[in-house]
Amino acid sequence: MAILKKRTHPLTVYAPASIGNMSVGFDALGLALAPMDGTLLGDMVQLKPLSSPQDGNDWLLELDGPFAHALPIDQEDNIVISCCRAYQAAAAEGGKEIAPLKVILNKRLPIGSGLGSSASSIVAALEGLNRWNDNLLTTREVFALMARMEGNISGEVHLDNVAPCLFGGLRLCPPGSQQEYALPWPGAWRAVICWPGTELMTRKARSVLPDNVPRKTAVRHGAQFAQFVHALHSGNTKLAAACIVDHIAEPYRRKLLPGFDEARSRLKELGALAVGISGSGPTIFALVDDFEVASKTRAWLDENYRKNDKGFVHVCRADLGGARTID
Repeated sequence: MAILKKRTHPLTVYAPASIGNMSVGFDALGLALAPMDGTLLGDMVQLKPLSSPQDGNDWLLELDGPFAHALPIDQEDNIVISCCRAYQAAAAEGGKEIAPLKVILNKRLPIGSGLGSSASSIVAALEGLNRWNDNLLTTREVFALMARMEGNISGEVHLDNVAPCLFGGLRLCPPGSQQEYALPWPGAWRAVICWPGTELMTRKARSVLPDNVPRKTAVRHGAQFAQFVHALHSGNTKLAAACIVDHIAEPYRRKLLPGFDEARSRLKELGALAVGISGSGPTIFALVDDFEVASKTRAWLDENYRKNDKGFVHVCRADLGGARTID
């Protein structure tokens, strides 16, 4: 079995937060986020060689960051170590032996926030490992591995957080396939996001959804989704914004988000183009295309939807860079 050459300098990869679903694209649409103030809203994973006998000869995980306290104490229960072992196994299948590393996870996204927290950790870890090992796996192979690891957490494989987190921008991700497609994002659009400081796990948010959707609802949803994609490609931003409505999940999940109905009503009055649930919540987003409206929206959410000091509000553009190395 071939052994890859050893690196000596640390490598850090950042993977941005994302809005899954974007209301109109349940399980099939996701947007990578970049706060306008330069905040790195996403997880970072640093890789470095094991440097001392105390490190041992197996993968070693160290936790850091504002939300590290919410992660499992045993490193074998952490998705990042699972990613390391999965990548190592994939390399071995290709006849390559890779050395275990010290892995430092800077957990900057809250768990159960609806901002693609698990996807961010997974993408940062696997993209970092592939870069460390001279892109041993192809982009599509790494992407498939990321999807599998995300599915292990959520219970189902959905790419609406993984794809934008890895590739950046707004991504269309047809369920049941490994394909993803970039969609145009209007330059004037901003997403004002607010995490209230509370937790809502994806499995719980999925448990309130019905097993079957009425035919009229399915037809309406499909037509609206298609119209949204067409409107983006044709540059009709007004029509595209009008299509950002959730007929599938929001009617059932809104009861899990105290204050959501009031927020949607009030933010629309302030001039927001659309208001929806980010992923499975409790984060919500308001789509705006005006600086003054963005400022008023941010202030209202900070005052009325944020529940505690842990919560935050950001005015974001689309993060077009996706996962990337941080110096």
